[in-house]
Amino acid sequence: MPDRREIVDAARRWIGTPWVPAGSACGVGANCLGFLAGVARDVGLHELSAAFAPYRGYAVPPQPKSLLLGLRRHLIRTERAAPGDVLLFDLGAGLRHVALLSAPATIIHAHQAQGRVVEQGLPWPMHSAYRIPGVP
Repeated sequence: MPDRREIVDAARRWIGTPWVPAGSACGVGANCLGFLAGVARDVGLHELSAAFAPYRGYAVPPQPKSLLLGLRRHLIRTERAAPGDVLLFDLGAGLRHVALLSAPATIIHAHQAQGRVVEQGLPWPMHSAYRIPGVP
């Protein structure tokens, strides 16, 4: 089982990957869910990577309720997010974006507006945070 540092290190290797709808390939292209699926795959969390598959290939953002239910089925909600946790954001049109917390107020995510995977300070208020089961 990877630890939090390994997850964040794996996510940082994706920085600069172009934003591509339905993508999930480091250096080639990813959307927000494809990025998380790819990071999970990179650190050996294949079950979690596969859990994002129904949501990765969307042509338009997934329905908020569907995404939230998917996260709750495979992750554990937490009130105290730590690096390596998955954050869910409500961008005004419902629950539409996920990212990986890399530091107390910093995320790594596939950012459509910036056209690539970036690491940056929290750009929006967080809706909820989720831990990956079994990750110390």
